[in-house]
Amino acid sequence: MISRWLISMKFFCLFTTITANGIAHARPQAYYQFCFPHTTVKLNPSFIMRYTIPLLLGLYAYQALAHDLWLSKEGANHVLYQGHAHSAHAGAAVVPYDAAKVKSALCVRPAGGVKPITASKTYPVKFTGDCATVLVTLSSGYWTKTAWETKNTPKTGISGVLKSWKSEETIKRIDKWTNASAKPLGKGLEITPQSDPLKLRLNDKITVLVTENGKPKAGVPVAYQGDTRGSSGADGTVSVRIRRGGVQLIAASLETPLNDGKADSLIRATALQFDLHK
Repeated sequence: MISRWLISMKFFCLFTTITANGIAHARPQAYYQFCFPHTTVKLNPSFIMRYTIPLLLGLYAYQALAHDLWLSKEGANHVLYQGHAHSAHAGAAVVPYDAAKVKSALCVRPAGGVKPITASKTYPVKFTGDCATVLVTLSSGYWTKTAWETKNTPKTGISGVLKSWKSEETIKRIDKWTNASAKPLGKGLEITPQSDPLKLRLNDKITVLVTENGKPKAGVPVAYQGDTRGSSGADGTVSVRIRRGGVQLIAASLETPLNDGKADSLIRATALQFDLHK
């Protein structure tokens, strides 16, 4: 029996061979035989073009949607970006986004107190204010995946749906440690440090709290700079070791069932950001 690993490598071969030569000039049967030279399964070209290639491209596109969010301090503004500038994974450093994705923002004042702050209406979205901590909430809405494409729309009325979800994200940046910074600020999924992260040094550990609607959430995978480091415990906490200086991103994601008729699940992602001297 062929192992899952070998099957994955074979389909990766098929995908890369076809895309390297160009879909418009693809010779699907020849490429399939190149990657599966000893197969006894006879697949005609129309089957490959109709099913195999769209599924592979759909998987590729789904992975390509995963970008980091971060806030850059530029003068009096916090500016929101997305991309791979602070990730070990491949991809464009900065990827444009629709400013309408930004739904709200909260500012923790240096002297205490939390207040909403206004976001600019154009990309890149800017938030102006004297803030010790900023929490930004975003949503790109509903997504539906079929064998042919992934569309930014609810599943309602669409046939051949493989998966559908609603996407919500938050990014929290800490510039100054305050009492309010030590507590969850918003609803949904959130990561909160349990001590001042700005005092950390290389190889130090920090304990963070993962919450859902302000309450500790167990069993949530937590990643550091794009690599999963563990899951939150029964009390919602997990410890992460600092491996490098500069921009720090600790992230978590959670998928839960959704019964609104528009999507099968709600996918929430959150990130905690703070900067350390290199």
